[in-house]
Amino acid sequence: MSSNFQLVVRKGGNPGQVFPLDLTEMYLGRDVNCEIVINDSEISRRHAKISISGQGFVIEDLGSTNGTFLNGQRISGPQPMIPGAIIALGDSTTLQFEVAEIDPDATRAAAPSAPFGQTFVSTPPPQPSYSNVPMQSVPSYPPIQSVPPPMPPMQSVPPPPQYSGQIPSSPKGPVNKPAKKSKVWLIILIVILAVICLCIGLIVIIDQMNLYCDLFPGIMNSFFGAGACP
Repeated sequence: MSSNFQLVVRKGGNPGQVFPLDLTEMYLGRDVNCEIVINDSEISRRHAKISISGQGFVIEDLGSTNGTFLNGQRISGPQPMIPGAIIALGDSTTLQFEVAEIDPDATRAAAPSAPFGQTFVSTPPPQPSYSNVPMQSVPSYPPIQSVPPPMPPMQSVPPPPQYSGQIPSSPKGPVNKPAKKSKVWLIILIVILAVICLCIGLIVIIDQMNLYCDLFPGIMNSFFGAGACP
């Protein structure tokens, strides 16, 4: 058995689909001319590129709309990949870079027949080495803690009035009103008494001077007869 490298779809598209990395340069995107075609509306036509650089594979974003992420970090320039790396294209498609075992007896395509007298010697593609590539740790995220429901707002209760050793004086306005009313009633009573006294005095004078017929002749004749007052 020999080893090679491949991309496996983990999320979006067709989960479990395998894309062998058997070329020195491969494009990922929705364009049918890409070496790795992924039919996802969030992926650009030419989204990213994977190529061999030095001893290993690198991936770089090609100015995509939704971005390319390597182990949770958005990338722009070429970034080295190690087996187990997680590649996210946008938010809906995730692939994993891993080592695949390939049967040496199986061939990708039938080799052309050699002309008479000539022999083709197949040269295996160079296998990238990752001995000098640092391992990248996948970032871990703390578990999401449930947020308790908000408490209802507390109603504020006004504090009781505080007195600094003194009792507040009662309003003076209502105290003066009974005094004013008593003065008015006193004046009315005096006027009534004065009128009564005046009437009594007039009656006494009229009676003493016998002025009934001079002042009220009609009334006297009505009550006491026509000859009461000559």
